[in-house]
Formats: sequence, structure tokens, C-alpha cells
Amino acid sequence: MEDESMQQSESNSELESLRNNETSLWRLLKTLLSPKTMPHIVMISALSIILHIMASSNSLTNITAVLFISLSIGYSVTAIGSRNERIRNWTIAESKESNAEDSKAMIFIKKFNICLFPLAVSLISTIVIITLFGENGLIPQAYDLIPLFLASLFVLWAIIQGISFSTLASSLSANNTKEEGAVLNLKTSTIFNGLILMGFATVVVGIFQFLKEPSSQPLDVLFENWIYLFLILALYGSTSAWTWKLRALGEKNKSLNSFSNRWTLICHIFLSWHILTIWRQNFMSPNSIEIFIEELLLMIFTVFMAIWSLTSKGYATKFKLLDEENSLPWGLAFGYAYAGSVAMLTNVFDEITTVMTIGHSVVVITVIYVYRKVLMNVYSKHDDGILIRRLAA
Repeated sequence: MEDESMQQSESNSELESLRNNETSLWRLLKTLLSPKTMPHIVMISALSIILHIMASSNSLTNITAVLFISLSIGYSVTAIGSRNERIRNWTIAESKESNAEDSKAMIFIKKFNICLFPLAVSLISTIVIITLFGENGLIPQAYDLIPLFLASLFVLWAIIQGISFSTLASSLSANNTKEEGAVLNLKTSTIFNGLILMGFATVVVGIFQFLKEPSSQPLDVLFENWIYLFLILALYGSTSAWTWKLRALGEKNKSLNSFSNRWTLICHIFLSWHILTIWRQNFMSPNSIEIFIEELLLMIFTVFMAIWSLTSKGYATKFKLLDEENSLPWGLAFGYAYAGSVAMLTNVFDEITTVMTIGHSVVVITVIYVYRKVLMNVYSKHDDGILIRRLAA
């Protein structure tokens, strides 16, 4: 009867909160990709590529860093000011009938009028930064430090990436919890998740192994990458042991058990990918195109997830300056800063592999920390809250 009552207990408030967060994901995606704001997306894509090329020239590295920072400031000011109706109208395209005499090219160019305000603020920011820190500015000694500062922010973006992913993953896990039916006991579910994780890690590292050496045999994957596979297994075993007593408290509760299983698997698959990236960069010699594509996708993912997590219901009340209406300019501000960091890495640091390894390691540490923290938050709303606090002490 005790087990039955636990299964039929009231819904967990923390799980309900996570479920509510997930529902805003697609709505935010529509906001970011709305035709009314598409010129902003086109512009960040074009400018990021142009500035990235400029950054490769030693003589242009400093000014490129200033431009990235200024663009980020420009869109930050736009985001803050978007609560003002006039500024909001300046940065969102209105549906107007085009002049019949205008060519398609002219119609396309006119759509970029909505970019003028953030660009104007960015220009002012550039002038101020150059006046203060330029070669002939008030503090010229700081000019050469600007690229280093921007590149160093990559570690901060790594932390944001870990937290943002965890926010999404926990919401997805909460939305797919089982309320009815049989659930696996803790030992069985831990072993089952471990098998799935190791299978995923083996397949993915095998794909990159065959891309590197097409003549590789299946056994070569295991022998040449056994350290990577061992690290994944060791990490999974360590985090499972670290959270064992905590997860055991909800073993009889179907929704908690289901959430814990999904949350654990999603987190460790994400961790295995980042550890694989560290392994590849240090021991599999990926080419520059692979690294560029991977970091580009991570940048897009990080920007979107960061804005979603900060504008979702659970966080919106804490950050008054962020909501769905100004999510695009905040996302663009973050995007320019992130793109600037990546562009500076290849020019400021002699050994980019070390920096990228540190960045991905920070993501791993962040996700591990958030993994247990989310479990603590969810289980603390369970009937065993007092026992949870004892375990955490």
C-alpha cells in the first residue's frame, strides 16, 4: 500500500515547471526565424564570415575584435530598448506594399532598414572604444588586450552551453515521463542506460575512425580508442555512484523513476560527445573543416539554447530584461560575442587545441554539476524532502 500511495502521489511541482518550459521551445524558434526579423539573421551570418576572414590578418585582429564587441553592444542596447514601442518598430519589419517600380534587389535591400538602429549603436560603440583604447586613444596599452579578452570569453560561453543544454534536456526528460506501467528497478535501469551509452560512444567514435582511416577494421576502433571508451564508462560509473542514494529515493515513484532514467541518459550522451571532441582534437587529428563545422553548429545551438532557457517561464521571472519579444536581439548580441571569441581563438592563441580542450572540459564539468543539481531540485519536491537534505549535507 505504501508503494501504491507513492505512485499515486500528487504531481511533482518541479517536474511540472520543467514541462512548462519545454512548451515554449518551438514558439521561440518561430520568433527567431520570423520573416519580420529575418534581415537580422542574414546580417549576422554575413558579418560573422567577413569579420572571421578579417581576423585572420594580424594587422586587422584588433579592429575586428572591437567590431565584434560593438555589434554585441549594439544588439544588447536594442534588446533593452525593445520595450519601447518606437525602437521595437524600428527593428521589426512591417508588412508594406512595395513600390511597383522597385526591382527585386531594391525590395530586398529595403528590408534591411530594420538593422539600422543596432548598427548605429554599434558604430557609436566602436567610436567610443577606439577613442578610449585605440592606438591613439586615452589608454592605448589596452588595445592589444581586446582580442585576448574576447577570446577568453570562450570559457564563459562553454559554461553557458552546459547550463543551456541541461535546461533543455531536463525539460525534454520531464515531458516524457511515464505515469503508468512497469518501471525498471534502479540497478537494471542503470545497466540498461550504460549499454545504450557505450553503444552510442562506440558507434560515433567508429564513424570518425573510419573517416580518418577508411581501411580500419571494427576491432581497430576498440583498440585505438579504448582510452576514450574507458573514460566514458568511468564517468558514467562515477556519476551513477554519486547519485545512487538520491535516485533510489524515487525508485518506487513512476514519474520520478522515468524522469531520472531519461535525464541520466540524455546528459551522458551529451557528455560523451564533448569528451569525444576532446579526444579527437588531441589524438585523431581532425582537419580544419571538421572543427569549423562542429564549432559552428555548437555556436548556433548554444545561442538558441541560451536565449530559450533565459526566456522560458522558469527563468523569465528572475531576468526582467529577457522575454520572448526581445529574445532575438539578445540572441544576436550573444551570437556576435560568441562568433568573435571563436574568431579570436585562432589568432590570439598559438595552440588552439589546448583552448578548445579547456572549453569542452568546462562544458563537461558544468553538465556533471547541473546533472546532480537538477536531480536534487526534482527529488526535493518529493515526499522525502527531509531525507534529501540529509543526503546533501
